[in-house]
Amino acid sequence: MQLRLIKDLSGVGVIEVKEGDTIILAPKLSIFNMVPPRSPAFYNPAAKLNRDVSLKIYSAYANLKHSDLIFADTLSGVGARGLRVAKECSGIGGVYLNDLNPKAIELAKQAAVLNDIVDRCVLSTKDALLFLAEHSTPESRFDIVDVDPFGSPLPYLPASIRAVKRGGLVSLTATDTAVLCGVYPRIALRRYGGLSMRCEYGNEVGARLLLGAATKQAISINLSIDPVFAHASRHYIRVYFTLESSASKADENLKKIGHINHCSGCGYRESGEQKSLCPRCRAKMSSAGPLWLGGLHSKSILDSALRFKPNHLRPADKIVTLALDEYDLPPTYYIVDKVAERLNVATPSTKDIISFLKAKGFRAARTIFNPKGVRTDAQIKDVEEAVLGLK
Repeated sequence: MQLRLIKDLSGVGVIEVKEGDTIILAPKLSIFNMVPPRSPAFYNPAAKLNRDVSLKIYSAYANLKHSDLIFADTLSGVGARGLRVAKECSGIGGVYLNDLNPKAIELAKQAAVLNDIVDRCVLSTKDALLFLAEHSTPESRFDIVDVDPFGSPLPYLPASIRAVKRGGLVSLTATDTAVLCGVYPRIALRRYGGLSMRCEYGNEVGARLLLGAATKQAISINLSIDPVFAHASRHYIRVYFTLESSASKADENLKKIGHINHCSGCGYRESGEQKSLCPRCRAKMSSAGPLWLGGLHSKSILDSALRFKPNHLRPADKIVTLALDEYDLPPTYYIVDKVAERLNVATPSTKDIISFLKAKGFRAARTIFNPKGVRTDAQIKDVEEAVLGLK
């Protein structure tokens, strides 16, 4: 990341940041504070990889659509994502950047000039819900809508779905990870319509809760969702999905809503109907949901994303490749360390566990949700056999 102090804004230094091929203007406090402040304008440098990945997904989606698309950065801050989309994404012809903070939009406007993309950008300082509502009629909808708020995206979800074209793409970021990952399951139930769960794959549960909420919102107006990509870090969960107008596909979506049941005693887990007793050890199981149980990734989008190969986006290739490896494997993953700890043996390498399971005829891959995670169609007893066989 290249930095240069360029001016002073109301006593606050402004830094010129180079992300990829794009110049971003950000308050100095955003660069050097551990937690980027919202005032005078918001920019999070730690989210660069998040934005790198999104550029690959958006470009892949635009490539499959074969037309110049319109992108909406609903809560843009200084425009880090929207400006990069306008500058670096092929197939996207126009970008709307909206933020209620006029200082943020002023910095975005100046950055658009520096990047020579003024003619591709429309900037506004409106409440996000008003901004989305103004684009809810068929002739004014966007091809891609991104919502990246502080906290939960749920307040913006209904308006986002109405502001995107049928067949369009929605991307959502949730930063209320404590709620989604099981620290506050009752709040998750109130907010997302399903219980979260503390377990080794709690971040995946969080992504599925977010997609479950999107599914229920979409089917209420006879729309169906098709997840394109999902990933998570300590600080956020991010999902992408397309929307289609189809009552029959909405009914199919309903069949993909269910529960994940987990036994903390023996590590057994299964998805589907809610259960209270572990069929393996008869202990009481925890249950998360209702949530999305279908796939999280689109093979066609991920294949296309890997063909979009500017050098500065290469770090994102690893994430996309991991997702492609696991795209059609079942829900939940195993942490090798956790299984070995429960068996009181040394921890074998994740790579060796995957090779062992494949040699036994199972499918197995790493997961983007945890570097030590293994996603597989094997059961816990088979994973335990692999750990014991490699001790």
